[in-house]
Amino acid sequence: MSDYSLGQRWLSETETNLGLGIITQIDGRQITVMFPSNGESRIYASNDAPLARLQLSEGQQAHHAEDWSFTITEVKEQGGLLIYFGERLDDGSEVMVPESQLSHHIAINPALTRLVAGNADRHDLYLLRNQASEYYAKWQQSEVAGLFGARVGLLPHQLYVAHTVAERYHPRVLLADEVGLGKTIEAGMIMQRRLLTGRDQRVLVVVPESLRNQWLVEMRRRFALTFSVFDDERCEQLQDEHDNPFFAEQLIIVSTDFVIQQRWQEALLSAEFDLLVVDEAHHMQPETQGYEQLQRLSETINDVLLLTATPEQEGSEGHFHRLRLLDPNRFDSLESFTEQQRHYQQLASEAEKLSGDQLDRLLDRHSTGRVMFRNRRKHVGGFPTRHLHVHQLPAYTPESGEPWWLEDPRVSWLLEFLKSQKPKKTLLICHHADDVLDLSEALRVLAGIHAAVFHEGMSLLERDRAAEFFASAEDGSPILLCSEIGSEGRNFQFVQDLVLFDLPANPDLLEQRIGRLDRIGQKDDIHIHVPYLEESDEALLLPWYHQGMNAFEQCNPVGRQVYDEFKEQLSKAMTTAAELPDELLQQTKQRHQQLTADAEAGRDKLQELNACRPAIAQQLITSIEQQADPDSLYDFMEAFWDRFGVTTEVLDEHRLFVRPSEHMRVPAIPGLREDGMTITVDRDTALNYEDIEFLSWDHPHVQAAIELLTTEDFGSVCVAKLQNAALPAGAWFVELDYVSEVTAPRKLGVQEYYPQQRLRILLDSQGRNLTDKVPRDALTQQATFIDKKTARQIVKQLRDTAQGFIQQQQPHADAWRNQRITEASEEARQQLAGQKQRLIELQQHNPAVRQDEIDAIEQRSNALLEVMQQASLSLFSIRILFNQP
Repeated sequence: MSDYSLGQRWLSETETNLGLGIITQIDGRQITVMFPSNGESRIYASNDAPLARLQLSEGQQAHHAEDWSFTITEVKEQGGLLIYFGERLDDGSEVMVPESQLSHHIAINPALTRLVAGNADRHDLYLLRNQASEYYAKWQQSEVAGLFGARVGLLPHQLYVAHTVAERYHPRVLLADEVGLGKTIEAGMIMQRRLLTGRDQRVLVVVPESLRNQWLVEMRRRFALTFSVFDDERCEQLQDEHDNPFFAEQLIIVSTDFVIQQRWQEALLSAEFDLLVVDEAHHMQPETQGYEQLQRLSETINDVLLLTATPEQEGSEGHFHRLRLLDPNRFDSLESFTEQQRHYQQLASEAEKLSGDQLDRLLDRHSTGRVMFRNRRKHVGGFPTRHLHVHQLPAYTPESGEPWWLEDPRVSWLLEFLKSQKPKKTLLICHHADDVLDLSEALRVLAGIHAAVFHEGMSLLERDRAAEFFASAEDGSPILLCSEIGSEGRNFQFVQDLVLFDLPANPDLLEQRIGRLDRIGQKDDIHIHVPYLEESDEALLLPWYHQGMNAFEQCNPVGRQVYDEFKEQLSKAMTTAAELPDELLQQTKQRHQQLTADAEAGRDKLQELNACRPAIAQQLITSIEQQADPDSLYDFMEAFWDRFGVTTEVLDEHRLFVRPSEHMRVPAIPGLREDGMTITVDRDTALNYEDIEFLSWDHPHVQAAIELLTTEDFGSVCVAKLQNAALPAGAWFVELDYVSEVTAPRKLGVQEYYPQQRLRILLDSQGRNLTDKVPRDALTQQATFIDKKTARQIVKQLRDTAQGFIQQQQPHADAWRNQRITEASEEARQQLAGQKQRLIELQQHNPAVRQDEIDAIEQRSNALLEVMQQASLSLFSIRILFNQP
C-alpha cells in the first residue's frame, strides 16, 4: 500500500528510535508524521519518504493505546486504514481496532517477518548483529560513555571535572583552571558525554571571534563533534528556509560580537538550546554591551558553562557578577559573597586534618565547588621548567623620517637571536598590531625572513593560515609575530622559546602570554626572552614582575590582586622614576608572598581539594582503560567493514586506511568520509598523529555501525550447518534472541537503568528448552557456512514449526520483560531517591545546591518510572542450526 491517509501508522526507516508514527497531515506533496513516544514530528516529501508501513497479520499480538493487548483474527482495509479484528487477552472479548488506535510502543519483529518470507543472511552477519547488540548494551550502561573518545591524555583533573559536571542535573558552573590546564578539553568532554547520553541535544558556544575557528577545529579533531559557525551571512542564507535560522543545526558556534548584535538576539533566545558554553568569560563585565545579552541567554538556557583562566581578572566584583550569571538567587549580594570568602581560611585549615568521606562531606557542604572548578598548575604537576633570559639593550633616540625598526636595538638583537635559533621556532608577542606589522617588514627587509603574523586586523582564515605556516616543519616560518590577541586561545606546545618584545602592565596578560607555550603537552623547558631598552617601561616592569612576584619562572595566580593594590604607585613610577623604587619593590614582594600564603590556606586550597578528588579520578581512568577494549573494537569494526563493503588498507601496526567501495551494502555510512580516512584505535597513536581519526565506542562511525546492525534487519535470520557426529543427521535447533528497550525522550537517559535487554532461548526440534544446557559459544564453534540456496530451502521446510515454537515462547518472553521492568524500576526509584535526599540534606548547609537540581531529580524519576512500563519486546534474531555430519 503506497497511498497515504490520516491515521495510518508508519515507521521511520532512518530514525527507528522515534518509535511508531501516525500521519497527522497531508498537504499536497508533503506529509506530516507525529511520533508520540518522543513527542516529535517530521515532514516528508510524499514521493520519497523514508517510511515503512506497519501492517500486522492474523495470529500476531498487538497492543492498544489504552494499554491492553489482543490477538489478531482478521485484517480489513477501510478508507485507506487497516482495521484489526481480534480477541482481548485479558477477558477474551471481541474487539475492532483501527490502526490509528494502536500503541506507539508496539514491538516490531522484522526477524519473524523475514523467517515467514523465507529470507536468511550469512552466519557471520548474524554473529556481527548480535555482537553489536551486546556492545551497545555495555556502552549504554558505562559510567564513562562519552569519555572514551576524547583525543586527549587521561589526566585526572580533567576527567574528574568533566565527569562530575556532566552528571549534574542542569549544570551551571565556572571552569576556571589556571592557564594551560585544559579548560577547553574539559568543556569538550562535558559536551561529548552529555550529547551522547542524551542529556543535551542543542549546544550554543560563544567565543571571541579570534577563537571561533579554533573551537570548530578542536571540537572536531579532539571529540569528533561537528559544530557549525554562524554569522550574519549564514543566518541570512537560512532565513528563507527557517523562521529561526538557529534551528537549522544542533551544535552552533558564534562570536561574542555576534551575540551583542540586536539583530539576532531574539532568535538566539528562542532557539531552545540545552547548553550554553562561553569561553574567555572574564571579558563579560556588567558594564559591557555583551553582559546583558549573556545574562538573558543564561536565564533562558538550563545548562551553562563559563570558561576563564583568570576568574578575578577584573576584580572580585567582576568575579561575583559572573557567578551571578550561573545562580542569581545564590549570588544576590556582593557584601555577603565577600563575607563568605573570609571564612574559607578556617575551613581550609579543618580540611587539612580530614581525609576520605569526612573531607568529601566538608567540601560538599562548604566549598564553592558546585559552582566553580579551579585546578592549579603547581598541584596538577607535569609542567616544564621556565627559564628567564634578560637582554638589556641601550636606549636610543629615533631619527625623524626613518622607520623606528632601523635603529631599535631590540630588532638587531632579534635578528641575531633568530640566526642562533635555527632550526627551532620562536613565538614573539607584543601589544600592538602596528608593531607586529613593522617587525614583519623589518625581518623581510633586513634578513629576508618571511615571518608569519597574527593580529586582530586579520580575518579568521588569514589567522588560521598564519598559524599553519608557522607550524609547518618543512617550509614554515621560523617565527610567529603576535599582537596581544595571541595571548588568548592559541596554543603552541611545539615551541619552547618566547620573546616578549614588550611587557603588559597586567600580570594576568603576562601569564596568558607565557601560557601559550607553558601548558599540558609541552615536552621541554620554556625559555622566556625579554629584550628591553634602558630607561624604558620594561626596565621598570621587569624587576616588578621578576623580583616582586617571580612571575616569569612561576605561575602567578594572585598577580591581579597585587596589581590592583599597586597600580597607582606603579603608574606614577613609570611616569616619573628612572628606576623602580626599592620601597615599591619590597612592598610588592611582601604583599605577593602574603596573598599567596592566604590563597594556599584559604579559598584556593578548598577549590583545589574540590576540583579534583584523586580516588574518584583514578577510578574513572581505570574504567576508561578497561572498557575501551581497543582490540575488541578493532576486531568488531574490521568484521563490519568486511561485511558492508568498506575497503581497508593496513598502513602500520596501529594505523589503517578505510574508504567506501563500489560494493557497499548500504549507500553511505555516517562517520565514514567519501574520500576515506586513516584511523587508529590506539590512544597514543591518535595523540601523535592528530590528522587521523581516533576510533572509540563513542566515535560517530562506530555508533553508526552499531545502529545499522541493531536497528535494521541485517543478520536477523540465518541458517548454519552443524557437523556433530553425536547428533542424528537432520537434527535441528532454533535459537531466538529477544530484545527489550524503552523508547523515550533522550533527555531522560533511560538507558542508565534500562539499557537494551537481551534474552536468549534455545529450542530443539521437539520444542524443548535447552538454553541452560547448551551455551551460545558452543554452538557457534561448531557452526559452519551454508550456501544461500540450501539455507532458503531449510527455512521454507522448518518455518511453520519454528513459528509455532516462537508463538509458544511469547508468554515466557513477556514474563522476562515484565521482570526486567520491575527490577529496573526499583533500581531507578532507589538510586534517584538517594540522590534527591543527598541534595536535600546538602542544601541545608550549602546554598550552592539549587532547588531546580532537586526538582529535576523528582521529575526524572516520575518520567522514568512511567516510560519503563512501556518497554517494548521484539524478536531480534533467529538462528536455525541444521545437523549434517
